[in-house]
This record gives sequence, structure tokens and C-alpha cells, in this order.
Amino acid sequence: MPEPSSAKPLDSPAASATDSSPEPASTPQESPASMLDIHPPHHAATTWRDFFIHIATITIGLFIAIGLEQTVEAIHHLHQRHQLEERLRDELRGNLDKGEEDFRKFAQIRAYILELKSAVVARRTGKPSPPSPPAATDTRRQQIPRAPSIAMWEAAKIDATLSQLPTPEINLYNGVVLQHELTFVAINDFQHAAYALQSFEERFVDSPGAFDMGYPAPPPNLETMSSPDLAEYEFLLAAYIKAIDRLVVRIHFFDRTARAILDGATDRNDLNRRAFPNQQTPALTSTAPIGQSSFNR
Repeated sequence: MPEPSSAKPLDSPAASATDSSPEPASTPQESPASMLDIHPPHHAATTWRDFFIHIATITIGLFIAIGLEQTVEAIHHLHQRHQLEERLRDELRGNLDKGEEDFRKFAQIRAYILELKSAVVARRTGKPSPPSPPAATDTRRQQIPRAPSIAMWEAAKIDATLSQLPTPEINLYNGVVLQHELTFVAINDFQHAAYALQSFEERFVDSPGAFDMGYPAPPPNLETMSSPDLAEYEFLLAAYIKAIDRLVVRIHFFDRTARAILDGATDRNDLNRRAFPNQQTPALTSTAPIGQSSFNR
């Protein structure tokens, strides 16, 4: 007689209990604690005293946080201001170096034009044994002066860091900006005078370049010119000389203003006193060697 099977139906409670394995309990994930999180009180305020203590605690904490943020911002702005001031002063020093070099270049250009003008006048007036004009190989008038720059000032205006400077200091640099604008007016006049002179010379000798841009441009043969031609040439040379003189004066004014700021001018009136003592115009001489300005670095 067969023995009764010990197998249990698959859907019996015993089989289910035997075959099913317990699922692992899920562990809750810890959320990272947030910094600067304002926690609610552990118990509700039951009295007015508790309520005001709670409000005062929150208020003081907010004031401390805002104060720290403003302090960091102020330190950052102060650092930006000092950086901008140093860049502006470095640019002024560089302009003074360029000015010293320009004075020498303009002196040589002017001497060349004066020699040429003397030769023209001598031939126009019929003087015996007139002086010779500068040689065709003379390159003095081919020198290129360098204009002063206010690039750091313009950049500070664009990125709004100029607002970090105090108002008196902005007024000081406005004096430099004014002299820079007037200098460029003189540069424009100088270039127009050079263009008129070169256009006249082109009538007698072809020069594919331009002497005020560094290209060789020998003067024309004076022997081939008529008396009216020589008179017109003299007029253009004289205009070019005065354009040089006015530009040199403007560079001196710019340099005087820059030196006054570097020497410690505190406001616009102090700037004018330092730049133009006794309201006198600057002497049109330069004694500092090229690459070394005469102010105290």
C-alpha cells in the first residue's frame, strides 16, 4: 500500500511560508544637512517672552549674515579699486615715457622742415648761394611719434569698475581725459598739414609712401620750381611747422597733468596748481632721457 506523500501543495500555507524569503528592510537615506538652515523651534512659543526671544534670535542671525556678506563685498570692491588705481598710474607713467621720446622725434622733424624751408625761401628770394635742402637719404621726418593712451580709463568705463573710485579721484582723471581729447585734436591738425604738404610734393616727385607714416619721401628738386610754386611750398612748410608746435604744446600739457596726479594731487584745484604753477605754461624743453621720466617713480 503506498505511503502517503509528504509533499504539500504549492499553494498551501506551509509551502508559502517555507519558500518565501523575507525582503531586506530598506534603510532611509540621510539627506545632507543644509548650511545656513534656519531650524524651527523645538517647541511652540507658549508666552510672549518666548515669542520675542525667538524673533530676536532670527533677526540677529540675519543681521550677522548680511553684515558678513557686505563686509566681503566691501573688501572685494576695495581690492578692485586699488587694482584700477595702479593700472591707471602705470598707464600715466607709460605715457610720460612716450612723451619724452616724442619730444625728441618732433624736434628732429621740425629741424628737417626748417632746413627745407630755409632752402625754399632762399631760392624764392633769389639769394646767392642758397643752402641745400636735406638730402634724399635724410630720414628725420619719417619718424612716427606715439600718441598718449587712456585705454585703462576707457576699459574701466565699459566694465563699470570706474564707479569704485571716489568722486575727487574721478574728477582728477577727467583732467587727463580732457587733455587727451585736446591732444588728439592737435594730432588731427598735424596729420592734415602733413597730407597737404605731401600732396603738393607729389606734383613734382612721386613717392608711393607717406613720410609721416615712416615711408621714404624725398623732397622735390627745388631748381625745377617756379616762384609761385616756391611760395606755396613755403606756406605749406610753415603750416606744417606750426602744426608740430601746437601738438608738442598739447603733449606738454598732457604730461604736466599726468605728472601732477602721480605727484599726489588731491583734487582738481590742486591738480591745476601742481601742473601749472602760478598759471604759467610749461617750458617747451625736455631733459629726461628716452625711457626715463623726470618724475619720482
